[in-house]
Amino acid sequence: MRADGSPADLSPTPTPPPVTVIQGCPDRGLPLELPPLGMAPAPEEQPFLPGFAPPGFALPTSQGTPPPFPIAGAGPYGSWSTPSPGERRARVWRALGAFVLAAATVIVVVAAAARGIAARMPIASAEAFRAMTPVNRASLLALRSSREDAGASADVAPEGLARLQPPAPPPAPATPPPAIKHDGYASIRGGVLFTPDTFRPTGSSYDLLLHFHGNTQLVRESAEVAGLNAAVAVINLGIGSGAYEDFYATPGVYESLLADIDRALAQRGLPTPRLRRVALSSWSAGYGAVAKILELRRGTETLDAILVTDGIHCGFVPEQPSGLNPLQLASFARAAQLAASEKLLFTITHSEIDPIAYASSTATASYLLDAAAGRHVERSPASDAPPHLRLRAAEGAVSKKLEKQMIPTTEASVGELHVRGFRGNTPEHHMAHLLQMASTVLPELVERWREGGDPSSER
Repeated sequence: MRADGSPADLSPTPTPPPVTVIQGCPDRGLPLELPPLGMAPAPEEQPFLPGFAPPGFALPTSQGTPPPFPIAGAGPYGSWSTPSPGERRARVWRALGAFVLAAATVIVVVAAAARGIAARMPIASAEAFRAMTPVNRASLLALRSSREDAGASADVAPEGLARLQPPAPPPAPATPPPAIKHDGYASIRGGVLFTPDTFRPTGSSYDLLLHFHGNTQLVRESAEVAGLNAAVAVINLGIGSGAYEDFYATPGVYESLLADIDRALAQRGLPTPRLRRVALSSWSAGYGAVAKILELRRGTETLDAILVTDGIHCGFVPEQPSGLNPLQLASFARAAQLAASEKLLFTITHSEIDPIAYASSTATASYLLDAAAGRHVERSPASDAPPHLRLRAAEGAVSKKLEKQMIPTTEASVGELHVRGFRGNTPEHHMAHLLQMASTVLPELVERWREGGDPSSER
């Protein structure tokens, strides 16, 4: 018996019972109850409108027996026939074309890799590589590829390696430069401290120009015009050199001044100031302070430069070959010898003024040149004049009618000891050495400190 209750047909080719194709509604899904076998679906469940059907498809009849699909020549595995000679030739040409394309691709890749390797080789190796046979080139490429396999793998998939590695820490924020107060000044022992507009420290370390004797605003403006990145201290103690010599003849006074400058810079915005380099500068009578500082300094600071404009003098000692008092020039002579060995910068300018009562700045400059070289030094005529500067601070210092230009006469150098003579023997010529320090002595200091580097401990 079959499942539907009809008697089973035991014939070798049983006839299957009628089958009804049930079409589900796309909106409502399949019907909850299947219709009895042999019954056609309800009219609302018909998938197609009456009279309309896709080509090659026939609607089921009322008896529920679907017609066979009209697929001509259909078999279990489809039809097959022996290819024609023309089709065989086409297949051969297609295979040959694919082989030629693959071979050309390989040749292009090998040539590109060989060109890259040859470019990275020395000239001799590159020429030898080009002289190799194609087989030897391929072998070399394979050997190089195996050696660089580890590095190449990182280039193939960097994003994959990045997922396996922990994320890199964010870069540390750059330390902002200190906020320096540039206007005004700070009071220090015997003078004032400026932080000019060109003073731009990047940290706590700073350079210092310590100038003795001269108009304070003029010295500050000269440093700015020259582009000096340093704090500027100006000390004024009197008219003659004796006031400066007496004040700094006491040991420790100079070091106390440096401590005052540190405290003043901290108040003007430099955190934990640390002195890096010092340039001692003077005009006229200010050389007396420089002489005593060079004689008595403890050497804890890093003295890197000495700038003296028309101001080194001494007494006479007739029994000496030079006629000058060597004791009064001893500290300058030692500094000149250090400059000759390029351990510090020592620049001197002088006029043609002869004070008669004591040695002129011209005579002392020649003495220091000979002491530095250990022999007599001949000076050569100077040719290039420094540019003439007109500073706002100089307007009240000297009348424009009396203002003198710096006309060079002679020059000589021994290592980093530089001596330059200028024309003139009037007070206005003497004043010009202070007014024009931004074009005579400061440019060399600016260039030296621009290069950076810590000075020698022997200074």
